[in-house]
Amino acid sequence: MLDAEALRNLDDGTIDAALPDRPVTSVRDLQSLYGRLYALGRGLTGEYGPFLSPDAAADLVGEERLVVVRVELADDEVALADDPVRVVPYVEERSGPTGDGLVPDLSHVAHAKFEAARGVDHSITHLSGQTNGPEKHADHAVERFTRWPSEDAVREEASDHDDGWLLDALDELGGDDDAMERVAEAVAEVTREGQYLHTVAFGFEGDAVATTDRFDADATWHLPGEVEVLQEAMVRRKTTKFRAKNEAEDASGDGTCYVGDTDEEVYGVVDDPLKWYLSKQMERFPRFDPDQSWRTQGLGREAAIAAQNATTFLDACAEPAPGVSAFYFPYFERTPTVGDADELYSTLVRQTEGIDENAVASLYDDLQDEPGEPAEDLRFVLMVVEKYQKDRWRLLAFEPNGTVHYGLELAEKHQDALNSPLFGEDGPLPVREEFALLAPGRNRLEWLNVVTGVGYFARTCAPPDDDDEPSSDDLRFRATADVVGGHRIEAASLLSAYVDRIAERFDPDDDFPFPGTAVAEQHAQLTALANGDLLATDADTDYTVDTTMTETTTDDGGEPSRTERLDEFIERHDALADGERQGVFALGALVGRISRYQRSKNRSMTAVTRHPIDKISRHNVTQVATEVIDANVVYSEEEGYNGTMYAELMDEVVDGLLDRDPDDWDLDTADLRYHYAMGIAYGLNDRSTSEYDNE
Repeated sequence: MLDAEALRNLDDGTIDAALPDRPVTSVRDLQSLYGRLYALGRGLTGEYGPFLSPDAAADLVGEERLVVVRVELADDEVALADDPVRVVPYVEERSGPTGDGLVPDLSHVAHAKFEAARGVDHSITHLSGQTNGPEKHADHAVERFTRWPSEDAVREEASDHDDGWLLDALDELGGDDDAMERVAEAVAEVTREGQYLHTVAFGFEGDAVATTDRFDADATWHLPGEVEVLQEAMVRRKTTKFRAKNEAEDASGDGTCYVGDTDEEVYGVVDDPLKWYLSKQMERFPRFDPDQSWRTQGLGREAAIAAQNATTFLDACAEPAPGVSAFYFPYFERTPTVGDADELYSTLVRQTEGIDENAVASLYDDLQDEPGEPAEDLRFVLMVVEKYQKDRWRLLAFEPNGTVHYGLELAEKHQDALNSPLFGEDGPLPVREEFALLAPGRNRLEWLNVVTGVGYFARTCAPPDDDDEPSSDDLRFRATADVVGGHRIEAASLLSAYVDRIAERFDPDDDFPFPGTAVAEQHAQLTALANGDLLATDADTDYTVDTTMTETTTDDGGEPSRTERLDEFIERHDALADGERQGVFALGALVGRISRYQRSKNRSMTAVTRHPIDKISRHNVTQVATEVIDANVVYSEEEGYNGTMYAELMDEVVDGLLDRDPDDWDLDTADLRYHYAMGIAYGLNDRSTSEYDNE
């Protein structure tokens, strides 16, 4: 199993030898680095260690789930042993033989999985399906003789290796129907439904075959990891897949490894755990010639194996998002040191354990305790992908050079907004610990985790119209990549997505139809983006907000009046300095106030239901304002006031909306509707007073 402190038990030289001598500059570099760290920590050392995949059968460790068919070697021939089949425990690590004369641990069993639903694993050791029954297990055991030895790569190894006779002998034994029937009957008898590893153990004396550094002379039966020719055949099978796959017959040639910068034989159809460079995706590369793929980003054998070994760590860096997966891959901008490797490895191991933080926030958290400023060079790759088929993923958003700097800045601005007079238990806008973007109690690192996640925009923005499938046009994904890369987000697009989200959440049949909390989350986010200089606007528009804390009492020591609170709210928003926008906001606030009044009088129809935001436009805003003002006048008369209720809002509406023909306004529809919605949220949530008159 993975141990977060495993690298601390290794000498620096061993770790340093596995690290690149230059910084990470590509996703392939990242895969290779992760794969090498995984192999180091997992103990996949030696000539064949990196080719193994022990985690594929990790659930079987400690279980009596290893089916062993024992054969004896003598005079270049192979024969089944008496009573040939054993089922023994599969163990993580063992220092000597068991009572069965075997060393049934990871390195001796030497399983190398082939990721294909109906394929044969690269190693002679094979992992069954999870729900296979005894008959299927019998088939798997027999195929160790009838199928694996006859695979093309194994046949090639049989021709080239001095002990190729052993592979031939296994193939020949597979042709012995009586022997195979004995194996099948025995295996069916000792297995049950579930997953097993199937392998072969060899009994021989002296130097009948060449052995590996895993060979245990005290064992009676030797598993595949101890026999050189079986390991070489496994390596050849795995390497063959780097050059021949799908349309490619031989995608290899003499070149320079894209990762190692070494001149060697390189391969063009190496599996990509992130499904980016796969030859299957020929539709993405017009006139792509699979056999020539080694000329572009070809990998040498070690780099290719390292990339394969990255899968566990890469998968652990994924976070779920609406219809997609978002990957956060941390790395250091500098050439990695032994210390960097230890920090990165520990973080990746913890990610495999399912911690709540994304990998970047987790690593940054760790680095805070280190002397100096090691976090300065922390970078990360963000990839948002749609897994539309098992081996075909669509990249929707990508940022190769993300930094925590922008995330921390945004986190701070978001926290400032929630802690400002704009938000509070009694309004004007609400705070809610149970809502992700309205919980002021989080610390800075917790906010970093929030604002760098896809969920930060998924909560506030609607997906694109007329498209049920995830798309690269989806602002939620693009905005996430923009934030971590320090790129500004188009304010017009953001407001449009905000408005669509509000309209989506609006429910006229609900007792509380208006999604005020969603609008509050949007406003906290918009304020943070604007104050963090992550919002792109035209020269005449400024969405920044003054979030500094000030005394909320008046000169006489009392609570500020409703009018004073409104004035302060408007003054803090630079955008509301615009008369038209201020008028729209005030109209929304008046609608919110009147709706509260109507609810208190148990009226069936409220102003917020009668004038939903997706029906407001420059063409009808004057009519809506007139109707709302008239309603307020009527209610004021019913209550017996000499003037009108909410006079401070009435004045703002009249000054902002009735001064100029809305058809001549510069305010676009999304901006108008968003500030109208913000006004409604203000009017509904400001509980500074429950009185309706103009105190």
